[in-house]
Amino acid sequence: MSNNKLPVASHLNDSEYKLLLTVYAKHNSSIGLEERAQYNLSEVTKVERNTDEICLEVYYSNGEWFKYYPNGTWA
Repeated sequence: MSNNKLPVASHLNDSEYKLLLTVYAKHNSSIGLEERAQYNLSEVTKVERNTDEICLEVYYSNGEWFKYYPNGTWA
């Protein structure tokens, strides 16, 4: 999987990357079509591990960011 990772997420291990894609898909499907344009994977500018809260912090080009959790939720 590591060869096909988004450049901003290339530092993630395979399970973290799978978490990113899984929660992203759920998050993306929960928002309206017009809003989705702002939250495409191509709009992700940074992904950071948050080891204290055990989540990934996903930053978008519009300035918004979300925490993606292993249980499939986001905040």
